[in-house]
Amino acid sequence: MSSNFNRRDFLRWASAGAGAAAVGGGIWRLGGDGSTGVTASVASAGGPTSTTARAVATTAAARSEGSTAPLVAAGTSTRRLVVIEFSGGNDGLSTLAPLGLPGYGDLRSATALDGEDLLWIDDECGFHPSLGRLHGRGLAAMQGVGSHTPDGSHFEMLRRWWAGDPDGSQRYDTGFLGRLADLIGDPAAPAAALSIGSGTSPALISRVVSTLALPSADAAGYLTGASTDDLIRSAFQRSFQAFSAEETEGILGRLRQIDRQTAAFAQTMFEMAEDDDSIEYPGSTLGNGLRLAAQLASTDNGVRIIHLPMGSDFDTHENHAGRQAQLLDEFDAAVDAFLSDLDRRGVADQVLVMTTSEFGRRASDKGADGLDHGTASTALLLGPVVAGRHGEHPSLTQLDQDDNLVATLGLDSYYATVAEGWFDVPAAELFDGSPEVISGVFG
Repeated sequence: MSSNFNRRDFLRWASAGAGAAAVGGGIWRLGGDGSTGVTASVASAGGPTSTTARAVATTAAARSEGSTAPLVAAGTSTRRLVVIEFSGGNDGLSTLAPLGLPGYGDLRSATALDGEDLLWIDDECGFHPSLGRLHGRGLAAMQGVGSHTPDGSHFEMLRRWWAGDPDGSQRYDTGFLGRLADLIGDPAAPAAALSIGSGTSPALISRVVSTLALPSADAAGYLTGASTDDLIRSAFQRSFQAFSAEETEGILGRLRQIDRQTAAFAQTMFEMAEDDDSIEYPGSTLGNGLRLAAQLASTDNGVRIIHLPMGSDFDTHENHAGRQAQLLDEFDAAVDAFLSDLDRRGVADQVLVMTTSEFGRRASDKGADGLDHGTASTALLLGPVVAGRHGEHPSLTQLDQDDNLVATLGLDSYYATVAEGWFDVPAAELFDGSPEVISGVFG
């Protein structure tokens, strides 16, 4: 006897079958199958004739010829990266509060943090009190991250972060995470990078490897695993598999190929047995996504990069203090559970967590309880990192012409530091130019 079927179920299945498949960045654009045809497409696709394009073309050619040479050092070949996106613009001066630096009290007359509650790490700065669990584990703060030519638009700054384009001048036709996945991932895997809860994130657009997106942590269950007595779900899954199995040419053929890889990945997820519920995750979007991320990180499935929008809004134009505390507490609880789960699974030394956000908040609150869009912010790294402050904190007394913080670390340098320090991937393989890499972040 089939279970109840309603419009919500139908829409979730549709998103699982279409939304989950559609990102397929490099697959949709260039084939993403590691063949010599991909290499030819790279050369003729009209994208930037950059070091990145040449590197990925070389990668595709080498793999198509059966090369077994590692793309990254052997010690990094099993490492994973989990990217948590703070959508809306996270305030760096609340995440890492510089109460000991000149100018803080003058700028934050209404939204200043209390020094007695601050999680001090030296005589100048301390973490927000809502980050207590993660502070105890060892948080690394990347200071002053942003663009040297900032823009106040959410859409423009999100585009730059997704592409790895620090000033808006580099029109990459791939996403930064997609380019990184191309260099560290296996083209034979159903997915080398996965976004959970974002829809088709441009950050994962790739050339060589498969990249997929799931609308939610449980979306894959709509593509596989239905019991024989569940008539409606079984029919849906058989239809999806039948559509994807047929070989055709053109755009429809690309879609079928993407669906095949999506179905294969869904089956991989279905087969990941979860036999221990001793780690209690929060029931938030981030908590559910990280639960899945822990399973993926502890099994051999080809996924190297997991992208997780937090699902909460950091655009704190009103009630900044209260909302910021709640948001960081949600992050703190979910990531703490995730790291505990990684410890239990024995893979904590193989997973790095990093945060991104399109920009920070305005340096001055001007006596109001909310903060407008700003520029530079503080990004966080967790895992096998050196805890504390990295880079230079922006000046609080020498602001830009719009009275905003001046970024001290370009977003491309932040990305490059992770790529080189964690995966041994040279920054020149990912960017046009040579962004600065911060030393001492990884022990």
